[in-house]
Amino acid sequence: MVQIESDSELAPDARELQERLELARSELELLYRLDEQVAKESHGQSRLLRLIGELTRHLNMSYTVLLVPSKNIRISVTHGNWKQVDRRALDQHLLRVIFPQYAESTSPVLLQMPKLPKGALGSADSYQTIINTVRDRNNDPVGVLASFCQVDGLALAQSSERQVRYVTRFARRIIDESYDPLTGMMMRPDFVSIMDAALSQLDGDADSHCLIYIDLDKLQVVNDTFDQRAGDEILLRFSKLLRESLPGGASVARIGGDEFAALLRFRGADSGMRFAEEMRRKCQELVYLRGDKSFPVTFSAGVLPLTEDSVHESEPLVVARLACEKAKDHGGDRIECYDDSDKSIVRRVDNLQLFSQLQDAISQGTFLLDAQPIVPLNSAQDGGHFEILVRMHGQSGDVMLPEQFFSAAEQYQLMPKLDRMVLKKFFDTVQQADGQHGLGRASFAINLSGQSLSEPAFHEYVRQCVVNSNLAPGQLCFEITETAAIANREVAVRFMLSMRDLGCRFALDDFGAGLSSFAYLRDMPVDILKIDGSFVRDLDTNKVSESMVAAVAQVAKVMGLKTVAEFVETEAVREGLVRLGVDYGQGFLLGRPLPLERQLQTFAESPSDTIINLSDLVAVRT
Repeated sequence: MVQIESDSELAPDARELQERLELARSELELLYRLDEQVAKESHGQSRLLRLIGELTRHLNMSYTVLLVPSKNIRISVTHGNWKQVDRRALDQHLLRVIFPQYAESTSPVLLQMPKLPKGALGSADSYQTIINTVRDRNNDPVGVLASFCQVDGLALAQSSERQVRYVTRFARRIIDESYDPLTGMMMRPDFVSIMDAALSQLDGDADSHCLIYIDLDKLQVVNDTFDQRAGDEILLRFSKLLRESLPGGASVARIGGDEFAALLRFRGADSGMRFAEEMRRKCQELVYLRGDKSFPVTFSAGVLPLTEDSVHESEPLVVARLACEKAKDHGGDRIECYDDSDKSIVRRVDNLQLFSQLQDAISQGTFLLDAQPIVPLNSAQDGGHFEILVRMHGQSGDVMLPEQFFSAAEQYQLMPKLDRMVLKKFFDTVQQADGQHGLGRASFAINLSGQSLSEPAFHEYVRQCVVNSNLAPGQLCFEITETAAIANREVAVRFMLSMRDLGCRFALDDFGAGLSSFAYLRDMPVDILKIDGSFVRDLDTNKVSESMVAAVAQVAKVMGLKTVAEFVETEAVREGLVRLGVDYGQGFLLGRPLPLERQLQTFAESPSDTIINLSDLVAVRT
């Protein structure tokens, strides 16, 4: 092996080969460095800035700029000797004069410019620029990457063109990944990264940002009335208006089909509300017209102040969206500001936090079942009828009652899955207790939700559970809330009649809470009315509650139905219910909920002559 001592000993061909190898090594170093450095950045803007910065340093350029007007992208890096140059004017000249001449070029173009821009420092008489077209997914020219340097005796090498070509392709990939193809705005992941970075910049209570979540109202109506093209045009016009209206330093993104988000840095809730109201006013000019048809463009918005002490267990975008949803619930074309004291928004946030916990508990079957006795009010019998109550383990190990998680289950359409899980767990438990003495004398009430009632497949599931159970159908009573029965009236009646044919019974739960309770009662094939607890709790002190309970008891008696009063918690209330003719009671005074297994064991040990079960509790309607 021969060692070459110096470049002077190299033959001309060898020196040329060495130069080419050095050049190739330099280019590879740039490519590896770009991949490594860009990967460290958290969002598209910072990745593009890193990309342009590395190219500028590697080529020792005075000024490099990436311009994509349709996406509002202007990323630039400037060397110290061009700090005084009017770079905005140079960008305009680049876009209006130079770029149109070379937009269709498929490779970088090296240009010799005869005159230095005003403000450039140095003794060079001219400068060079490499420009390369940036193309979109359809390969249409949408922007330009340009790099400028002063000529000081060394012309740019062809390798510079190759590197600019590579960086342009890299930039295009970043743009495709990070920017919405229709509106040109950044997309949700980049916006979240920018927002997180902005939150880390807050210093003390005096600092705050403001997040605005915007949802265009009824855009689907536009698509249905006109076509998809009309909806896209509205999105384009709105996004342009939103971008042009932003204050300095703000960021904006399209985060969903018709949803946008804006982050106003170092501004409070008042500034956010004013900005949103101003946008709402400007939107009045965005009426979509086609032929003799028109459609007004409106939006709903949620405003969320972000401070250093703001603690949101959910990400800020989610909380702001919930405030926006409240605005839509009130008819749309309005703005809601998040407030910790606003129970409706706080409940939405709580529901969202419960969503994954509910899914896990349903899939794993980790809910608990309690049983609470329902007892006669005017007899010494203890009763053998129990309502099945569901509980859920909280994240801190506590036990959550239904009122703590039913709202979330209903909001996210999880009630059918939850009802199936409760039925399975109940029937599995009584199957395991089949050998216990007296199980055949017990009866059970199981709640069914309105969401479950609306699913025909659920009806068949319930039927199969009953048919395959070791309990007789007559031992089962299904409780349906008055509001659920009315909302799904025809479906509910069909289901109830079908299950009654098997021998099951039905109770109408929370009766009296609806405005049309008595009007719908005639057509409901129910056996028991459970009087809404809000009328029972203060029966002894509230004349209106007393009158309501008396009316329900009287109507039930005429119709041959039995009545059950919920929330019987004091002796005075119990005595009042007896006086008004209510048949049965349920509440802490009469018996607390216990785990189903324990309740079954206790029941099995009770003397049979002190027990009344469902067959005695209901009178079959004909």
